[in-house]
Amino acid sequence: RTLRHVRSTLLNCTRRCSNISNVPSYTPDPLDKKILVHFKYYATIEEVPNKVDQHIMSRAKSQARIKMANLMIFLTLLGSLLTVIYAKSNSRQNSLQEENYRRHLHYLKGETGSGTGRLGLVTHTKED
Repeated sequence: RTLRHVRSTLLNCTRRCSNISNVPSYTPDPLDKKILVHFKYYATIEEVPNKVDQHIMSRAKSQARIKMANLMIFLTLLGSLLTVIYAKSNSRQNSLQEENYRRHLHYLKGETGSGTGRLGLVTHTKED
């Protein structure tokens, strides 16, 4: 009976310990714990153990990276859209051709044309 008991214990131990990836080996920091809770691997931060399986932590961090990348893409698109809307609403409808024509008229009149050129696109209106 004792030999059978020892043999079954060794067999059970080998079955449980045969896969080394099941052994928790990663120590999560506070941010890692928040990531694990956010992606619902654990219910609360207090429930996260001191050692976590490396594969679970790797999967949770990958999900967090993907979520952050998608958020940055969305914010970039939103920022560019707001920039376009702001620029269109504050444009003075001056074109480069109109500004060059104005500058040449000043030159033909003998004026120096100061205040025209690149700054004129920003500072002049169509009436100038």
